[in-house]
Formats: sequence, structure tokens, C-alpha cells
Amino acid sequence: MKSLFAAVCRIVSGCLLVLCIMSAAPDQSYGGTEPVPVGTVKTIQNGTLERLDKNVWKPLAVGTMIFANDRVRTGADGTAVLGLNDIGVVLIGPGSEYYLGDPASGFKSLLKRGYLWISAKLLPGRTLSVATDSAVAGVRGTKFSVIKDAQGMDVCTCKGSVMLALSDGKSMDVASGMYGAVDATGKMEKPEKGKPHLDKIWKEKPARYKTCLNCHKKGKKIGDLN
Repeated sequence: MKSLFAAVCRIVSGCLLVLCIMSAAPDQSYGGTEPVPVGTVKTIQNGTLERLDKNVWKPLAVGTMIFANDRVRTGADGTAVLGLNDIGVVLIGPGSEYYLGDPASGFKSLLKRGYLWISAKLLPGRTLSVATDSAVAGVRGTKFSVIKDAQGMDVCTCKGSVMLALSDGKSMDVASGMYGAVDATGKMEKPEKGKPHLDKIWKEKPARYKTCLNCHKKGKKIGDLN
């Protein structure tokens, strides 16, 4: 009996020692929810920029850190620029809601509504995509814009190439100087040259590409889309 009692004591003591070591050791699990910083708010040119925090939209200021999988939105007249590590620069137009991705897992982002202009500077091995409920734009180049509204989704490539993947499994490349439009039903026509498209939308009221037009003034930067 004494030997049995001694054995039980040794087992209990050993278990307590293991528990003490485990409680004292730092948590090195990779399944935690600690936010991963991916960049900062570079500028807020007009209006407001907010982030969803525990189901509450809270205002952001210039210099605020941005994390992977953040959800941000601009006010009706808001324009903001995010600088994202390993990704590049993202301009968010007025009335937009954008869900950022995680650079470590392909930066699969979502534009729920509104306008983005992205100047991508991807490190080797990094990827970037912008999804809407109409299609997914996969980046193969450097500078492009995406718009999502009731009419559908448009992609305009300033430099580089963007691949649009549709919900029916088809895909099309939108090359430099071209734009591609996907209507609300998910149908896409053949990409067209961007310059005639801009010539046309300059006359629209209100202009869908208002943010883009603020940059591409006639006689100035329109040459980027020739």
C-alpha cells in the first residue's frame, strides 16, 4: 500500500509540474486573434474614414495603424489613402466600404461598394485580388481602379494587367490602357480602350468615375490610358 501511495504521489507531483510549466510559458499558438498590422492611414483628403470595431464604426485619423482583415468605409464625401506594407497604396473614394485582406494569405480583399484606385507594389510571391459580388479582379500589374455600384463592376487598368474572374468560371484580361465592365447580372463584354471610355464618362452627370476624373484631367494624365 505504501508503495502504491508513493507512486500516486509521484504521478500527481509530475502532473502539477507540467501544469506549472505550461502556465508559465508564453502562448505560442498560431490560432490566436491578435491583429496583424499591415499599414497605416496616409491621408484623409476629405470627409471621414471609419473602421468597424466590435460592430461599431469608429473614426480613423491620419497615421492610424491598419490591420489585416480590417473593414473600413468612407463618408459620402470622404477620400482616404492607405499605405499597405508589401502591397502598395490604396485610394478609397467617397461612399465606399472596403474589407482588407491579409498579405500572408494572398490579400483577398472585398469592395462591398464604392471606388478604389490601387498602385500595387507587390513583393515577389505576394498576390492581391479585389472581389465584389459581380467578379474577382486579380492583379498582374501595378495601377488600376475598381468601381462597384448598382450598375455592376468596372475595372480600368492604368498600367499592367488585371484578370477578371466571373462567377460562371470564365475570365478575361484587362490589359494596360483598357477597361472591363461586368453588369449587375455578372455578364461581361469584351474589354475596350480606356481613353474613349473616359471621354464618354466626362459627360456623365453624376460621373461614376468622379474620383478617377479628379486625377485624369484632359491634357494632363490622360496619356496613361492611350
